[in-house]
Amino acid sequence: MQRSATRIAIAAATRRRPRMLADLLQSLQALDVPQGAELCFFFVENDAELTISELVDEFSRRSGWSARALHEPRRGISHARNAAMEAATEAGVDWLAFVDDDEQVRHDWLRLLWSGARESGAQLAGGPVLPVAPARGSSDEQNEVLAYFERAAAVSDARKDAAMATGQRFDLATNNWICDLHAFNLAGLRFDLRFGLSGGEDTDLSRRAYGAGLKLAWIAQAIVTEEVPAERLSARYIFERARAQSITKFQLLKAARPQRAPLDASVQVLFKGLSGSVLIALSPISGRYSYFRGMRSLGIATGFWAGLRGVDQASYTRVTGE
Repeated sequence: MQRSATRIAIAAATRRRPRMLADLLQSLQALDVPQGAELCFFFVENDAELTISELVDEFSRRSGWSARALHEPRRGISHARNAAMEAATEAGVDWLAFVDDDEQVRHDWLRLLWSGARESGAQLAGGPVLPVAPARGSSDEQNEVLAYFERAAAVSDARKDAAMATGQRFDLATNNWICDLHAFNLAGLRFDLRFGLSGGEDTDLSRRAYGAGLKLAWIAQAIVTEEVPAERLSARYIFERARAQSITKFQLLKAARPQRAPLDASVQVLFKGLSGSVLIALSPISGRYSYFRGMRSLGIATGFWAGLRGVDQASYTRVTGE
């Protein structure tokens, strides 16, 4: 018998951030239910023990929606997200959305994201993630880094908007993401376990979805916020994050274009190394945004150089936030 309502699941992977997860659940409780849809939730704890069951059960009681706490002890974000995809498939879910455990959603987020995906004919859609200050407050210096993150996010979002308008490929991250689960299952799309500890698994999946003929959409109105932990509000973190991401990007390059990857990476090392140095040198005149951009460029150069030397990265093993 055909169901009268479309079943939408919302999933999040979590690891050792109980306060942030509780804040996410509080925001999810206020969600608008899209017309013609019924909701269910999967929260995957990616750690040695399952500790979130009581928190998830309380969310289910308060909201009246079905919610399950899943345990995935194999460490790696790919394992955790694949566990959510399998559980959603078994539950007969039509559309699956992902958010991160350090985020909060607006009440209209799901309604806008799902309707935007359907209206554009997309099987995969994403929206903006706005960085916000840590709940415990931040110093003036940390606020400068936060302002950099805000500006960088706005630039990235504008590029996705432009790419969609012109029919160019763009990448979507799982921190604000919804997919037609039937289309993903037909295409055999799951998160690659090779990127489970390094990050970049969502970029890889987005590109493989595009390569499989699925349509992607950017829904600029479907907004979530991300609390940036104080530990991330530093120039050092900007550098280290760019370095880790670039190591992963080199792995993606090698998989897609093995012959050209070393040359492309070498160009990045030279160009980003030079531009980063220039931006930092000019920052006393051009300001702190220039300095942080320079640190990011140097991180990219260092990451590609590390990739060329065979260095791997396991950034997912370090938890920031609470």
